[in-house]
Amino acid sequence: MKIAISCIILLMVVATSGCVMHDQPIETSRLQFAEKVNASQAEFDRMVEDDPYNASVWCLRGIYYNDAFNQYDKALNNYDRGLELDPNKGICWYAKGVTLKNLQRYNESAACFKIASEIDPTFSFT
Repeated sequence: MKIAISCIILLMVVATSGCVMHDQPIETSRLQFAEKVNASQAEFDRMVEDDPYNASVWCLRGIYYNDAFNQYDKALNNYDRGLELDPNKGICWYAKGVTLKNLQRYNESAACFKIASEIDPTFSFT
């Protein structure tokens, strides 16, 4: 299961990296990028609607919001819902820690990283 989640996260990063081709006008590239971002959001929304009691999909949508134009509050709301469903979801604690670190809420971030590493030692970076 951990490998599947890691693969999904890697695919998300690659798919939303926003690479721009140089032979296209900038405005066209921006429009295409915006369309891809909106399509990604729709896909994550569909995943949550299809399986609202799956902590992993809430966590994945939180990661999307963290990466999509820094929508940190939406990301935190999704992580919190995922953790309500499964408080032992290490990846969700870790992702929440990343978002809190992005918000410069370092003490809260460190607490999330600690919980993540207690649940799953692969999240320990000491």
